[in-house]
Parts: sequence; structure tokens; C-alpha cells
Amino acid sequence: MHIVWITHRKFDDFCATTPLALSHGLMQEGFDLTIINPDQNGQHDGFPWDHISVQQSHKRGLQGLSFSKNVKKILPSIAPNFEAAIVDWQVGYKVISILASLAVPVYLMDRSPPADQGLLASLQWKVWKKSWKTVYEGVAKHGFVVSPKHADFVKRQLGIESSDLAVVPAGTVVNSIGENLVKTDTEPWKFVYHGRLDRHRGILEFMDTVKELNQQGVDCQLTLIGDGNVTSAVERMCKLFPSLFRFKEQMNHDEIFKELSNHHIGVLPMPNRRVWALASPLKRGEYLASGLLVVGIDHSGHRFVDGKKPWMHLFEGPKAVDSIVKFVNSIDSNDLAILSSEAKTYAAEYLGWEHSIRTLAGVLQGDNHE
Repeated sequence: MHIVWITHRKFDDFCATTPLALSHGLMQEGFDLTIINPDQNGQHDGFPWDHISVQQSHKRGLQGLSFSKNVKKILPSIAPNFEAAIVDWQVGYKVISILASLAVPVYLMDRSPPADQGLLASLQWKVWKKSWKTVYEGVAKHGFVVSPKHADFVKRQLGIESSDLAVVPAGTVVNSIGENLVKTDTEPWKFVYHGRLDRHRGILEFMDTVKELNQQGVDCQLTLIGDGNVTSAVERMCKLFPSLFRFKEQMNHDEIFKELSNHHIGVLPMPNRRVWALASPLKRGEYLASGLLVVGIDHSGHRFVDGKKPWMHLFEGPKAVDSIVKFVNSIDSNDLAILSSEAKTYAAEYLGWEHSIRTLAGVLQGDNHE
């Protein structure tokens, strides 16, 4: 079965772990796959799938629109090659409608509702709703979401039936680098965050928390890895407090795992906003797969549906300092090694990409063999 995935995401992007993992998984499940995205010709030469490059504007806010416009130009000539299409919601409803009119079954992929704020967010929400409306109207056959909360939100907003949705959460690969965590009594607690360094993700607020933790007698450091609109502010804080903070630029997946293995606790600072409450955070699984403990803001996007975990501590934002102090002070070196091992085991059993890939492949195969 030959699938085309039309995505706005560049595969060398810091956030491209999900499309990479799902694409490899579909190939392993026996699908033929073509990726259409803004990467340059030749950038996918090392991958097992075919690639079609479609250009987009470099101007923020116009990227999705320009990409979709250019995709529409080539669809009539290439659509007959494909038995089904996966389309990111950002690509837009017009691409979905054209594919459906050319008798190509379409599946909408939603890895996150709009995360931006202000005017750009309002424009993105319009595209999001119009894209999902194609599922409601039966133009697209199915929609993929990242969590049960995300599915509930889509159903509530647009009246889409549960039978038209499938949950494909973010997965992970268990990190084989290093042993279970160890920490000497004289060593500081090493926190780490990797991902987008954007203002609405609670990055700067957690940096303030780290300063307060040290004032409360908890010897700790924070490493931040990534890029975003608060990168300059992060770098300033690192210069002002070099013993507390380290900044590292974007890394590839293997480099991330190597860096994570040098820390003790992964951080989920994203606040209780709608976009994060609906999420299935990739970094949560990667922290656990590396044997890290996890701390973060308490909301549905960070919790596990099967209850509290001893290696994960969530707190209300205003109570961050006191809550983290109690958590780390309750853990000795033996506890840390045990909790680290349990975190890795949980990630291996429940958070592997194979679960998401199986769901994705099952929907594609089931719908097209009715």
C-alpha cells in the first residue's frame, strides 16, 4: 500500500522526532511511503522512503499558506500514485479536499492544536477548525490525535464521533547510553530541559524556581537545550548565574540521549494552558527512557492516565519550590538507582513507538480493506 504524507514539518527540525519515528514505523509495517515537505531535494537520500520537495515562504505566518499553495499545484499529476494520504492539519483543508476529489482517501494528522499566541494563533485556529471540519463532513476518513484529552477536545469543539478518531501518542526509544542514575552526596541535582525555548512554555519561570531552590538549600543546576524566542534571555541568565545554568544549542536525537544521560531530573515546565493540557509530550517519554526522574507542572498533558508514579513528581506552579524540595530530599542514592531503573522499564513497556505505529497502521489498513 503506497501512502503519501504531506507535512509542513522539516525533518531536520528539532521537533521532527515524531514524523521520523512514524515514517520509519510505517516502512517497517510494509507500507510504501512518500514524504512531501519543505526539505530540499537530496535531504532524504539516506531515508528508506521517497521524497518530494515543495518550497515554502521563509516569513513566519506565511509558511503554511505558501506550502499548501505549492502542494496544490502538483497534486493532480501525482495523486494517482497513492492509495491513501496523511495530511497535517497545518497543510489545510483545500489540499484535503483536492485529494478526496481525486479519489485518494485522506487521514488528518494533528500532533498539536495551535500553540502560538496573538494574531498568528487566531489565524492558525481558523485553519485548524477548517481542516478538522473535513473529518466531520466525511471528506477526510479519519483523524489522528495525540491523547484522549485531545480527542475529547476535538469531539467537544466540532462534534466529531469517537469512531472517526484514533489516538497516536508520542513514543520513545529506550536509551541504551549509560547505566541507571547515580548521584554522590556532594554532587548537585542536575535538571535538564530540551525542546523549544519559547516564552509560553514556562522556561524562564522554571529558571527562577532553580534560583529559589538553591536559596532553600537544594544544590542544583539546570541545562537547557534548544532554541526559541527566549533564547537570548536564557543566555543572559547563564552568564549571570554560570554555576546554576547551562545552555546548549539544538542537537540531533542521538546527541540528546547522550546529554540526557548526564542528568538526574527532566523538567516539564509547560503551564496549564489548553495546548499543553491536550498534549502527549515527547520529552516526557525521552526523559524516562533515559532513566531520568521527572518534575513538572500538574495538568492532564503531563499526567499518566494510569495514576501517579514514584519517579515523577508534578506540582502546582505556585508551590513549585516547596514541592520539589520535599521530593528531592526524600530520595537517597539507593532510591535514585531504583527509581531510574523503574522509569526505564516503564518507558520500554508502555511508551515505545511500536504502540503508536500499530494504531496508525491498523487504521490505514483497516479503512482500505473494507
